[in-house]
Amino acid sequence: MHRDETSILLNDLIYYVIPNLNTAEKLVLSTLESLSEAATSPLDILKRTEQRQAFGLETHRIRINLEHLLNRYRSEVDAILRSEGEYQGPVVEPDPQEADAIRSAKEIYQHVCAFQRGERPHPIPGR
Repeated sequence: MHRDETSILLNDLIYYVIPNLNTAEKLVLSTLESLSEAATSPLDILKRTEQRQAFGLETHRIRINLEHLLNRYRSEVDAILRSEGEYQGPVVEPDPQEADAIRSAKEIYQHVCAFQRGERPHPIPGR
């Protein structure tokens, strides 16, 4: 089987990709909130509000697709959770939307990590 960049063990999706997305989302939303509170012009406030909404929509899209993927592998997810991560589960075969969600979740986390290291000027991917 050819493994591409979206091939992933179900265990890694559950214990790394999703928690990393949660962490990145909290940081981005917190940063946007701080920037919005510090903004002095209505245009800056509007910009931050629009960024927060766009980012929220993107993470919502990702979560819907990841949830769909987890539902397709429900019995294996349950086995992984019961084993507290000891059971690795199968390599998942995502559909195109699920694969895009996995890539996007990884990219958001990588972007936020780069921001934290000072390698990027913004915590928001695509900026």
